[in-house]
Amino acid sequence: MNYLNATERLCLSDVNRNLPPFFLSLENRVKETLHKAFWDRLKKEISASPPDYTQAIQLLQEIKEALLLLLLPRNSQLRSQIEGVLDLELIRQEAEHGALDIHGLELGYSKADAFITCSIT
Repeated sequence: MNYLNATERLCLSDVNRNLPPFFLSLENRVKETLHKAFWDRLKKEISASPPDYTQAIQLLQEIKEALLLLLLPRNSQLRSQIEGVLDLELIRQEAEHGALDIHGLELGYSKADAFITCSIT
């Protein structure tokens, strides 16, 4: 399941607010259920022994693509930093060999996130 695209489609449906309250309530319940199912599945896969990072890596790919789309052409330094932190081929290889450093990835992402925040404001 492509989480970001599915969420985007659900958000686009927010444009049509002429629906009766019952349908809006149903739509919200469906959104909440899909959201919970996605994250529960991801948590289960990562917590398995051995962990399955396939879905997590797909999500990272989507996040990386979304971040890169936000950048202006002049943000080459930030682009390089995001590419370095979210080197998905390296992450895949580390996951396949049981050497994935989740905390190191988190630290690198936190630095990139702080840099993006500073660049936008």
